[in-house]
Amino acid sequence: MKASVIGDKTVFAISYEFFDGSHETELSMFVAGRNILEFNRNGEVLTTRWDLDDLALWLRNFIDHMKVDPYPLDAAGDHAAMKDINARQFDSDDEEEFDAYYDKLDEWNLRHRWHTASNGAVLADVYFELTGQDVEISWNNQDFDDNIKFRYGSGGASVETDFFVMVVEQFLSAYAMHWFH
Repeated sequence: MKASVIGDKTVFAISYEFFDGSHETELSMFVAGRNILEFNRNGEVLTTRWDLDDLALWLRNFIDHMKVDPYPLDAAGDHAAMKDINARQFDSDDEEEFDAYYDKLDEWNLRHRWHTASNGAVLADVYFELTGQDVEISWNNQDFDDNIKFRYGSGGASVETDFFVMVVEQFLSAYAMHWFH
């Protein structure tokens, strides 16, 4: 099967190809012309390829429950991925304060960070946040496995919400038709 592309690679697009014998999907996600899932492993340029059922379900849940839900703590950074790095510098000798702080971060991350749905895939650490009329997509791959180097270590961009939803919905529909029929 040849890779299919949904969207506009210069703005936001998802490229995918299904591999029936292994129940794997090769996935690329383009944000402002960059495949943020592209990585180098042992000199070979690759993109995410794995059984992505959990990731598809995570995306479905994000789309279905998307609402303005800003990053929960005051932290420096232009995008959620950078805010999350900076927010995790917090420490306290007060155990209740410490637990409450990190519980708040972890709960927000479950709703906005797809990494928990990687299910073992080599997957960029990507955050999605509705901010007014746009969905902010940001990523942080600075601290990844020594054998894997993502092409785009960190960054972020905003995509108009209707366009984002259209692209993701079309991908999820194609994914469901192929794997869940």
